[in-house]
Amino acid sequence: MFKVVALLTDFGIEDHYAGVVKARILRELKEPLNINFIDITHKIPPQDVRKGALSLYFSYKYFPEGTIFLVIVDPGVGTERKALVIKTEKFIFVGPDNGVFSLIYAENPEFLSFEIIENKVLKPPYSHTFHGRDLFASAVAYILSEIPFEEFLKPIPKENLKKLDFPFPEKTKKGYKLSIWYVDHFGNIITNLHKDIIKSPFRVLINKREIPLVKSYGYAKKGEFIALFGSEGLLEIAIREGSAFEILANPEIEIILES
Repeated sequence: MFKVVALLTDFGIEDHYAGVVKARILRELKEPLNINFIDITHKIPPQDVRKGALSLYFSYKYFPEGTIFLVIVDPGVGTERKALVIKTEKFIFVGPDNGVFSLIYAENPEFLSFEIIENKVLKPPYSHTFHGRDLFASAVAYILSEIPFEEFLKPIPKENLKKLDFPFPEKTKKGYKLSIWYVDHFGNIITNLHKDIIKSPFRVLINKREIPLVKSYGYAKKGEFIALFGSEGLLEIAIREGSAFEILANPEIEIILES
């Protein structure tokens, strides 16, 4: 029986950091285990906690039950920010208290929250600038080794956790005004409108100009702007074989409901 540890960081792939974190987890295990490491991404832009939160939200539900998610996008490393373990019905999340788990909290309201007791986990010599290796990786090893939580964690009230604001669509007289949640590698602009919100036909306006709503990218002509619901059910603004974000940057996006 293997166990899954999924990593999501802003470490990049040029340096040794991600590999060392995995090695530290294996070294700290109380006995050898069959661990399946999955790299969700190590290319979150440096210190971009919001993008880290969204990448985690888009990916976590596809993992097998029991997966431990180690999330290290940590601009506050070495400061007084807390180190967390979050337990939901199916998963465990380990990482800093900086809002990176905000969408996990929202989608799993019955979660349990714990603070890592640093002096129970950190082993000298350790670095104040690499908690991913010295604190979080060791905590993951403790969880994998089934060490009781009370030996290295303490409960923390949910209301004390830092949360980021992810705005929902803003209702207008004619429909909704949307915000950009995410821009992917292709330059597709992913908005905050989920397909389940709207039950009636609607039109999509970008900077007051209507663009077609299609089922997939292939239904557009090369260079044409389109709107579509992407793989996570969120409305995207795209351009066939191009980057919508490079051209539009931060456009005004409106939904007009048809009567």
